[in-house]
Amino acid sequence: MKEGLFIGQLSKKIGIPTQTVRYYEQLGLIDPPKRTDTQYRIYSEEDEARLRFILHAKLFGLSLEEIKEIIQLSDLGIEPCENLKGMVKKHLDELNQRIQEMIAFRDDLARRYEKLDMLDSCPEAHAGKICRFIEREI
Repeated sequence: MKEGLFIGQLSKKIGIPTQTVRYYEQLGLIDPPKRTDTQYRIYSEEDEARLRFILHAKLFGLSLEEIKEIIQLSDLGIEPCENLKGMVKKHLDELNQRIQEMIAFRDDLARRYEKLDMLDSCPEAHAGKICRFIEREI
């Protein structure tokens, strides 16, 4: 008699594909589950809780490697909150940097787009091997 959930039941309950459950197992994010006599995987409530933790941790922008690190610290009895704080701060800083880069790119692209309006009134802009406008790097 089974105690727990088959992989299909677990994946449906949590809302992730069965391949994801297997992948997390392969990465060591969850322990290999018990198996029935016919080798079907049986997942415990603990496995379900671990998978829910992983899904919630991903909302913090953490990579699977970072999530694994947090799990390992916790398994060793070490409170991982300071590590989490550092990880999230790093992701936040990187995101802010990317936002600034995207804003600068948007502004540059908008400037170039405005110059495209001059094409119709500037016949020499049409002269070039492919596109003079791009070749001149306005």
